[in-house]
Amino acid sequence: MRINIHAGHNPDGMTACGAVGLIRESTEARSVKDRVVTQLTAMGHTVYDCTCNNGTSQQDVLKRIVEACNKNDVDLDVSIHFNAAANPEPDGKTTGMEVLVFGKTSKAVPWAQKIADSIAALGYRNRGIKERPGLYVLKHTKAPALLIECCFVDDPDDIALYNADRMAAAIVAGITGQAAETTADAARLAAMSQAEFVEYIGQLAAADMQTSGILASVTAAQSILESGYGKSELALNALNLGGMKAELSGNSWASAWDGRTYIKDTAEQRADGSYYTVTAAFRAYPSVTAYLADHSAYLSGAMAGDSLRYAGVVGCRDYRRAFEIIKAGNYASSLDYVNKLCAAVERWNLTRFDGVASPEPDGSLWANIAGLSFTWSEASSFGQLLAQNGMQTVLRRVKILE
Repeated sequence: MRINIHAGHNPDGMTACGAVGLIRESTEARSVKDRVVTQLTAMGHTVYDCTCNNGTSQQDVLKRIVEACNKNDVDLDVSIHFNAAANPEPDGKTTGMEVLVFGKTSKAVPWAQKIADSIAALGYRNRGIKERPGLYVLKHTKAPALLIECCFVDDPDDIALYNADRMAAAIVAGITGQAAETTADAARLAAMSQAEFVEYIGQLAAADMQTSGILASVTAAQSILESGYGKSELALNALNLGGMKAELSGNSWASAWDGRTYIKDTAEQRADGSYYTVTAAFRAYPSVTAYLADHSAYLSGAMAGDSLRYAGVVGCRDYRRAFEIIKAGNYASSLDYVNKLCAAVERWNLTRFDGVASPEPDGSLWANIAGLSFTWSEASSFGQLLAQNGMQTVLRRVKILE
């Protein structure tokens, strides 16, 4: 999409400063606007910031905004504001949010409804979509336009709910049609440095390992390599950090994926080392944790005929061997896939997320899963058994140490 975004009023505190209450409209509108711009840009949308910061009057500010907006050929024009004249004391009820449009026939109405629903989901009273044909910006911009009144600056109940990050994520969710959780996760990925992403995905992979039995270092390395530290188009638009396609092994494993897809071109490598491009449908997830759960379920349960496609990866304690299993199962076409993944593990010391394996007197390795101790030879299929048979069956099939 191509979108104009602008915050209302003037931040200089002298002219056209907007509503003032427990928070200041001109300041918070810019805080939300900046976050919306960042999130939409990270998701691949073209965004023009048409905010005016130096108008001499309210009318001058509005004229400058319209002039800036009308220079751009866009799908939607979004103005961010806050309201005032609400309840002076807390009463346990928010005065709420609303979205203003030129008229009922405006092409902006469907977006306005989605934005209103998304912000209301944060806990604000939904005051609905209102027609305001006399508002200067709505009247004079060329593109379909809407004006968001995020909440009331002088209502203590509204302000108790207010957070610029959450408000921006809700607005982006309404514009793009994604869930607010999805846009919040995408914004988080967009803002992270490489080192921050490693810590983030490492911790999530460590938690996932406790139920899947797949090394955290393996999960983290795949996410790092496949998503470019969370900055790939697929990561930011679909929270798919592992290049998981819509159709995988006949979708022969239990998965919580809801069927949403994201279509994009992708490069594949032939056996002779040459590359070709295909257009493919990839899985889209509502959150990073949903991606991780589906990724582990795939590695644990995907079939190749009558056999597990990645047999042996669950419970494997050697990350290189795990990568070789994943490559042999045709997870990726890259000829150097295993070495690239190993390099990620070694560069970032990802094995620190795997926990400590202590040698026993006989030289065997022991693992502790959910408070129960097993040798890895006994528990190598723990995650697979648990997924397929349930806890009681698993406990009958492994030796629990007293």
